[in-house]
Amino acid sequence: MTPNIQIYDTSGELVEALSRQIASLANQKDTFYLAVSGGKTPVYLFDHLATHYKDSINWQKVKIFWVDERCVAPTHEESNFLLAQKHLLEPLAIPESNIFRMHGELDAYNEAIRYERTIREVVPSVNQVPQFDLVLLGMGSDGHTASLFPDRIDLIDSDNLCTIAKHPQSGQLRVSFTMKLINHASHVAFLVTGADKATKVEEILGEKPEADMYPAAYVNPQSGNLYWYLDKAAADDWEKKNILAKATRA
Repeated sequence: MTPNIQIYDTSGELVEALSRQIASLANQKDTFYLAVSGGKTPVYLFDHLATHYKDSINWQKVKIFWVDERCVAPTHEESNFLLAQKHLLEPLAIPESNIFRMHGELDAYNEAIRYERTIREVVPSVNQVPQFDLVLLGMGSDGHTASLFPDRIDLIDSDNLCTIAKHPQSGQLRVSFTMKLINHASHVAFLVTGADKATKVEEILGEKPEADMYPAAYVNPQSGNLYWYLDKAAADDWEKKNILAKATRA
């Protein structure tokens, strides 16, 4: 499957393009099931949606879930939920009944089970697997996505919908979507910025052997609807290799 790769000069152009896609998809649905990620990059997207798409999307019909969460309280500064609450949920006055957060303050193992059960109860299934309308992902400079890290590449094959993972450096526990759940979504979009991601982007999009150890390389939705939204810095290595390859073929 060839992903839809979109490269933008500025972060503003990037988040506007992704916001337009979110609006287009959401406005086609009576209820829109969205899974969001944490990290610094989504803040720009959340702020843009809250400022410029408050009236373009009927947020009352958007059901919001989290791709992953650190095992911390929802008021903790590292909480992915808190990030979204400040920059998206509160500014848009999204109803509490539409918010399905991971309970990072609870036992990780039990929370993974509870969250999977919640997803199965709320999100419509296709072929007995819940199907999100859109899953938004980031990618770390080590090639991880969600909280699926290279040191536990075996989790890629998990048959569960949610799992627990441990950050390879800090040892912090996380709850995360599995690849099975991510790849069953109708649409999946990566939002990746920064020069520190450029090498991994080039290896993944170029289908290099090294990418076999990067969880992000295994995102391959059955629907075929995979998008990479990149800024120039993140796309730099991939663009250079493509230009060279095209010049060589010519």
